[in-house]
Amino acid sequence: MLMKRAQGWLLVCLTVLLSMTACTSTYRFQYRYTMIEPPGGSEGIEDDRVSIRLAPVPSRGTLNLALRNKGTRGVAIDWEETHFIDPLGRRQQATEVGTNWFLRPANWFSDRVAIAPGDIYRIQVQAGRHQSYNPFSITRQASGAVNLSSSPRSLLPTSGNTADIGETYQGRTFQFILALRVDGEDIRYPFTFRITDVDVQETR
Repeated sequence: MLMKRAQGWLLVCLTVLLSMTACTSTYRFQYRYTMIEPPGGSEGIEDDRVSIRLAPVPSRGTLNLALRNKGTRGVAIDWEETHFIDPLGRRQQATEVGTNWFLRPANWFSDRVAIAPGDIYRIQVQAGRHQSYNPFSITRQASGAVNLSSSPRSLLPTSGNTADIGETYQGRTFQFILALRVDGEDIRYPFTFRITDVDVQETR
């Protein structure tokens, strides 16, 4: 008799647990943001050495970067010093998006990528360290889920178990600092973005 009661309670507990799990929601976040510094930076900035254009791709959490060498000497992107400062003030390394590593130039896996005078270098930048021969990234979401993906790693959380996780980022800012080596001189070009809206979608 006691055994049957214990089994009955176990069945009830399992039923409640499964129903709670089934009702658990996951929220996905998509951000919209705009460049606020330098003034007019969304149209591109330039000096006598380089021309830089940055275009956000919020749907992928990346930036399109076009860098033109206007001078007569080589310009190099210093990936060890190029980075993001996320809305929480944490530094995160920056690197290029892409899984086609076999199409990269010979110097791709070095710390610097050189741009010859007159050339334009176009890339999409994401948070994360340099791509390796393994094109996949492993990330742990705020909900605790672990994802294996070849998609770009996002600077901001893309999902969570409450809507607040994404909504708290609205109105906050983050920075992208492009580090260049120009004619033996280290130069930093900072860009600041403000998150103007967060689209929250509930999934079950």
